[in-house]
Amino acid sequence: MLQLDKLQKDMNADVCAEVIKKQEPATKNRKRVQEKNVFTIKIIEAEDLIACDRNGLNDPYVVLVDEMQKRLAKTRIVYSSLNPRWDETIEIVSQGPVNIVATIWDWDAMGEHDCVGRTTIKLDPAHFKDYMPREYWLDLDTQGRLLVRISMEGEKDDIQFYFGKAFRALKRTERDMSRKITEKVSAVALLLWFHDTDTTSKLSAYIHYCLSKRALKSLTTKPISISSVSSFLSRRPQSIYQPAPVIDVPGALKPLFSYLNENFAIMNITLTSTALIKVMTRVWKEVLSTIESLLVPPLSPNPSVQHPLSRQELDLVFQWLNLLFDFFHAVDEETGLPAGVSLDVLKSPKYHDLKNLNFFYHEDTDTLIRTSERMVSASAERARAGAASPQYQGMHHASRVPIGSGAIMPTASLARRSKSIMLSRNLGTMKKVKEEKRKEAQAEPSDDMILRILRMRPEAKDYLRDRQRQKERLEAQAAAEAIVKAASMGSRRMGGER
Repeated sequence: MLQLDKLQKDMNADVCAEVIKKQEPATKNRKRVQEKNVFTIKIIEAEDLIACDRNGLNDPYVVLVDEMQKRLAKTRIVYSSLNPRWDETIEIVSQGPVNIVATIWDWDAMGEHDCVGRTTIKLDPAHFKDYMPREYWLDLDTQGRLLVRISMEGEKDDIQFYFGKAFRALKRTERDMSRKITEKVSAVALLLWFHDTDTTSKLSAYIHYCLSKRALKSLTTKPISISSVSSFLSRRPQSIYQPAPVIDVPGALKPLFSYLNENFAIMNITLTSTALIKVMTRVWKEVLSTIESLLVPPLSPNPSVQHPLSRQELDLVFQWLNLLFDFFHAVDEETGLPAGVSLDVLKSPKYHDLKNLNFFYHEDTDTLIRTSERMVSASAERARAGAASPQYQGMHHASRVPIGSGAIMPTASLARRSKSIMLSRNLGTMKKVKEEKRKEAQAEPSDDMILRILRMRPEAKDYLRDRQRQKERLEAQAAAEAIVKAASMGSRRMGGER
């Protein structure tokens, strides 16, 4: 990726493309060829799936097929979840509309896999001709829904397109590498703790095991024996009060630390330093996602059956988070220099969302609703101010409404092709986007997290429903604005050609 990025800069690809474009023959002299389109589909997550296993959970994965039943893609398996998150991306090339069927399956070690639910979506080039990303919540034919993000780029025979295509392929390879190592890592420490006979394990599954409600309960509850009950009954009234037991929080994470250390030591020998940091970063993201699911349910307009943690459990979870943060930063005791994941990567937007969550988690429902409304108003005001600024006029930006059904439509003006979402995704651009997201997360707490807390409050049902209606109105308004802008730019282009 570094070599490709250097090559793109050395060639000055944007200038080359402009020169070649000026030398192209007129449109009327060129033979018309039906353009191919490259659709990028990101399978993000699902929620509220029906349970197919006896334990009330699933081991879900997604399969995409076209109308001819040709398999296009298959995601990894997420173990023991009714709200799985995959975050996997595929590309599909077509010369016209394509109907895609997405089926969620429950993996079983023995026998046939169970169908959890199906949904369909039509990839129509006419709908994506502005090259802006859209998100869809797709209802399953059984229960629950699937979230996907879709964007399109016309396949052009030019320098910019092929640089973008090559870079995306490398990024997918990098993600696949870190994911496969993370999910199928050698489990030396796991054998010690579970006395398992299997020689491989799922690192993510072990993280979920160590950072779970079961683990919290084991720390906060003490089994009562007959002797302890007898001694309590024989006490005098003045001696009934006992100080709270000291909880060994680091000791509870010792199995996880040992497990990670064993595996990172092997990776330090077999991987390059850069690849090792990539894998550690992937594991850190898995830790954040696990803690997030422990604290709040996924974002949705519907009430959740998940119950909030107690104050003591919440305090323990944030102690876990702090200990794991220090573990992944890995400061050398002798030199004082970090040897692990850098601070700017550790302090991701999700990390800041979790830290902010601590301030709102046990607020009363009315206070949370008022805070959410203030955040919505402030966000709308910033959006209006940004749209009016001169810098905004040339920006390529797509607003995203986090919950709701249907497409999440772009609201900004269209960008020139060399700056479209599918092109110019070099290292500098991606780092700049990530840095902007980090600064935004640090500057303002996310309203999404408050909505997720409110999902665990039955009395907030009406507010969640009203917010859903509000978001649907905003989506419709954004869609109308996008259509008008696309039509306006199309007419200007035709006028210029004439």
